[in-house]
Amino acid sequence: MSCSHKKIKWSCPVSEQILEEKSYDWLSNLPTDILYHILSFLDITEVVKTTFLSRTWRDMWDSMPCFNFNFRDFCDQEHCLALSYDECLSKFWAFVKWTFIMKNSSPICKLQFSCDYFDGYQLELLFSLCAMGKVQELELIAGYEIEQCPLNWLVPKRVAAFTENISSLVKLQSFTVFGNLKTLHLVGVQFPDAYIAEKVFSDCGVLENLSLEYCCFMMIKFLNIYANKLRKLNFENLGPGWWGYKCIFEGRLKLHTPNLVSFSYIGPVIQLCEFSDMLFLKHASIIVHCNATVLSPELGAMGLGIHHVEELSVSAAVILYFSPAFGRPGRNFHPFGNLRCLKLDLECTAVHIEGLINLLQLSPNLEVLRIELFQGWIISGWESREMDVQFLSHNLKEIEIGASHEVLNSVELIKFFLQNGKSLERIKFVQKYKKVNPEKFYALHEVQLASEAVSVYVTSISASGKREFFEFIYGKCGVSVQTKTSKMKIRIRRSMRLAGKKAGGSS
Repeated sequence: MSCSHKKIKWSCPVSEQILEEKSYDWLSNLPTDILYHILSFLDITEVVKTTFLSRTWRDMWDSMPCFNFNFRDFCDQEHCLALSYDECLSKFWAFVKWTFIMKNSSPICKLQFSCDYFDGYQLELLFSLCAMGKVQELELIAGYEIEQCPLNWLVPKRVAAFTENISSLVKLQSFTVFGNLKTLHLVGVQFPDAYIAEKVFSDCGVLENLSLEYCCFMMIKFLNIYANKLRKLNFENLGPGWWGYKCIFEGRLKLHTPNLVSFSYIGPVIQLCEFSDMLFLKHASIIVHCNATVLSPELGAMGLGIHHVEELSVSAAVILYFSPAFGRPGRNFHPFGNLRCLKLDLECTAVHIEGLINLLQLSPNLEVLRIELFQGWIISGWESREMDVQFLSHNLKEIEIGASHEVLNSVELIKFFLQNGKSLERIKFVQKYKKVNPEKFYALHEVQLASEAVSVYVTSISASGKREFFEFIYGKCGVSVQTKTSKMKIRIRRSMRLAGKKAGGSS
């Protein structure tokens, strides 16, 4: 009886509990921070519609820390389907202005803004609204087809509704644009004239992170980035050409960023005409696209601007700049005294390898070296030699080398490190899409080692993903070979015997 009584007593609260759970508004009773996070994934037009849900949601949207404006999503709204492009654009910007005006005084932590194109007025208006809304992080994406350059004749005509009461809103000349902004990310934005660019970048206030990707600087000859508190700068100068026009920035760059910690640049060589002494720079990446015949002092100025860097990644063109074959007589390079880690792409030809050696001589405290080899159109042999390279004598203990397919001079480059690395302990070599010939590495046992012993780990990865592993341990008394399978051991032993017979026959 007691058991049945318990069942009856238990069943009633369960049914009542189910009814209560069905009527309970779980979403509205979530913590505010979680609600804000959920709403941040929606376009602001959808967020504003939540005001009709209940009294709780009425004031939710205007206190959100994250706003997301997307012109394409706005055009897909039912009330915009029958409108022309210009009419839809006019309503979109009117909605943007209304949102900033109606919002409460709390600052906007992050603003994501996507629109097809901007003219100078629209860009100025947006920055004005950002200042009014105390935006701290702005991600601005202009254009959905980045490969097309947003030239003036492609930009929709200015709509008269934009200019209504704009003078009473805020004027760009009367305030610091980035009074609160800490992060600015611009993608595909066209700067039609130097005036807008000067206002945006000449006084960046508290800005800490700046990223420029695929932006159009066609009409600008001088770009001044003045940001005392800037910590991270990313400049992807890859704006495409369009009908004979180049959207990339080819002018003179002036950097006043004394507290910069990370700097990344991709694009053609530009003239770094003036820069502050970046004493705190830790990470830098310089990826330039140019032919050897157009290497100029501007590339050297870019290197001089980052000579305090601790971790550096560079492209093959930068390495080529240090090669004696393309240098000017009596040219002096500034040393990279703080450099600890160097990552580079290297075309494995004689002129490029000599450029690498020159760069290594300028890096006396280098500890980590990672090289990605590739075979270019020009094929030229190169022979290793013994020489005094300071960083090889003291600090460098491990080198990583990667290659796609079989690259000429790759084994000769490893031989150079074996001959000159007095503190060298380990070399890791990975070759993709082509099996490694172990005989070439076994032949290195005749090299006069600079250190007591060096392990060379060789991995080959076939196109199917199959891996083969060899470990050559070079010492003063010879070389030993280790593999993972017995079949490999038999093959290596045969190769070693053949190599020994060839060496005996030639002597």
